[in-house]
Amino acid sequence: MLLPDQFPASKSTDRFALFATYDGHGSEMVSEHVRQNIPHLLVGRPEFAEGDYEIAIARAFSEEDALLLKHAMEEDIEPVIAGSTVALCLVNLTKGIMVVGNVGDSHILLAKRDPQEESIVWQDRLTTAHKPDTEAEKKRIEDAGGAVHVYRGTARLGSLNMSRALGDLQYKNPINTFDISGAPKSKRANAALPAERGNLLSNEPHARTINLDPSSQYVLLCSTDGVSDIIDERMLMEEVIGDFVKGWRAADIAKDVTNAAARLPHSDNCTCVVVFFDGIQSSPM
Repeated sequence: MLLPDQFPASKSTDRFALFATYDGHGSEMVSEHVRQNIPHLLVGRPEFAEGDYEIAIARAFSEEDALLLKHAMEEDIEPVIAGSTVALCLVNLTKGIMVVGNVGDSHILLAKRDPQEESIVWQDRLTTAHKPDTEAEKKRIEDAGGAVHVYRGTARLGSLNMSRALGDLQYKNPINTFDISGAPKSKRANAALPAERGNLLSNEPHARTINLDPSSQYVLLCSTDGVSDIIDERMLMEEVIGDFVKGWRAADIAKDVTNAAARLPHSDNCTCVVVFFDGIQSSPM
């Protein structure tokens, strides 16, 4: 989370905030690398200065994968076998524009609330879950020379239960073109010959832009799948707003959400960020 006074310097005079969750798998190396680099890569993109935030996010993700490849070639192979989801929300507080980009299965929820009734008047999930067995993702993987298999009831690309992420370079060019014919059959993601393989795992984010209503009040929740896959989204946001009305701080509400999710059956690691803000010219709370 980067508030306006923490946001990296840019040529724009607008005020920005950035909220994100990074859910690592394999190790924490990639998620930490992404967390440290993405804000600076994003601000450094010429598209950011031009206000084309969706393209800036996509190209920052691609740049980050290039840095991870450089790390793998020059330092250690961790980014080859480890990766991270990203659910990122950039808010231009001056213009009232929110832009979301995500890869993987971490999510961002946005709700508009009625300050008189303290109720939700509109709510939506702004991100999409990138799963190997959805029609579009399965076709993309197969067109790249890959294969989707089911292991223990879960569709997988190799060992991954997602089809888009940063890192996991073993599923991307150029490392993906190496011959791994000796790998265990149950773990194979490749169906095509090495020279014919494309990027089986994509770093291209789902992107969405929301124009915020200047007179409205909003609640933003960024979470890993350990929260969003366990708790009903409508109920979750109602609880968040209810705690806010009681005078709870956003950080304490987020901690309560993760504790509640962790206590539920089949729970996973949980991360959550909660933000309350007005539509324009405001500071997040």
